[in-house]
Amino acid sequence: MSQAALAACLEREHARAAASFRLDDELGTHHGLSWADFVLLQSLDEAAGAMAEAALAARLGVLRSHLLMRVRPLEKLGLLSRRTDDAARRVVALTAAGRRSVREARETAAAVCGQLANLKAQRQLP
Repeated sequence: MSQAALAACLEREHARAAASFRLDDELGTHHGLSWADFVLLQSLDEAAGAMAEAALAARLGVLRSHLLMRVRPLEKLGLLSRRTDDAARRVVALTAAGRRSVREARETAAAVCGQLANLKAQRQLP
């Protein structure tokens, strides 16, 4: 096993965790969402507002059972709904409130990501 490869993976994971922590804090403070909530809502918004549960779980890289644990609280908040489509598939869809929430939160997420990118660029300067 390459120690350099392991160190690179750990460094990426630490950077991801730090970014997630910062995004959780800002999105939570201003919109009542976590970064994971935002990513889920954003994925639905990109898919015209609805996706089959299996496809959404695959897109997010999670098991369907884990997806449901993330969907249910957002459903209770009125940001998502679940229904069955014509092909008898379970579908997760943004509500009007969910669409509004993700659009408002997108500005905050973009601003934080911009700050994180600037910090990374500054560290790479000689």
